[in-house]
Amino acid sequence: MPLQRVFRAALWRIAETVGRAAARFGMNFYQRTDDRRILETIILPYFSEAIDRQKILFVGCDWYTRGYRRFFLYKDYWTLDVDPRKRKYGSDRHITDSVAHVGRHFPPGALDLIVCNGVIGWGLNDRQEIETAFRECHRCLRPGGIFLLGWNDVPEHRPLAPADSESLRLFDPHAFPPLGVSRLLTDNPNRHTYNFYAKRRGPE
Repeated sequence: MPLQRVFRAALWRIAETVGRAAARFGMNFYQRTDDRRILETIILPYFSEAIDRQKILFVGCDWYTRGYRRFFLYKDYWTLDVDPRKRKYGSDRHITDSVAHVGRHFPPGALDLIVCNGVIGWGLNDRQEIETAFRECHRCLRPGGIFLLGWNDVPEHRPLAPADSESLRLFDPHAFPPLGVSRLLTDNPNRHTYNFYAKRRGPE
């Protein structure tokens, strides 16, 4: 393993230890990577101020997401993770389940925004289950609702590339206003990428 990767892995283990300890005492700790910088300083602040996005689901929780609740203090903010141990990092309205079962918890058209970040290839690895998850997210979004998918464009964490997904074709690409693009590759060793989608208005 190259020395740079060993060094990064060591730093990650230190940050994880500190972050989990901080969470136990009710404190928030964050990753300092380019993808998280963009999420925390551009993407989430924008959505927190968008007055037409009131009911929000954030999928994928860990020690570095606990503080995200601060962006949605005055909104109906939900979190979801399949691992019951991650509940302590979620919102007060937390669901323990797979995102493939999101339709069990929200009726059609109930959500304004779904953020699914760092889930594909990190536990949700079965291609059919991924397709089901995308379809269920589409069903639970209102027309015009936004689906943000954060994924790593590397073979070991890319069981299904968005371009190859049949279910994502239910959506239209969405040019995210602060960035002016519907797809953004961040400066991250895992090639973390954000894809923005919108549910079509009117008949499908």
